Amino acid sequence: AAVPATAPAPRLDFPAKMRIPVQLDLLAEADGGRSSALPRAWRGEVEFDGGARSRCAIDRGTGAELEPGTRHEVRLLCTRPMQLPADGRRGLRVFEEGRVVATGAVLP
Repeated sequence: AAVPATAPAPRLDFPAKMRIPVQLDLLAEADGGRSSALPRAWRGEVEFDGGARSRCAIDRGTGAELEPGTRHEVRLLCTRPMQLPADGRRGLRVFEEGRVVATGAVLP
């Protein structure tokens, strides 16, 4: 009998400057988000479930502009190593000037 293939466990630790795949939901301006798209050279504070926090850049590749009220799959490049909690939570919040401007989740 064939042995069923099991998917590898989702990664929980990410070294500094490793591209972390995420789904990012930018808040609409009416919900407290930005009034304009994130510029390509943008850097901001990202807090992951479990409390890990770092300054991160967004690698969007050749993707669309990151406009308020839109959802994108992008990669984060963080200055510090990130550790997700072992309980399965993979959420994150993006801060700019102390307020949340985007939420999202680390992709498996």
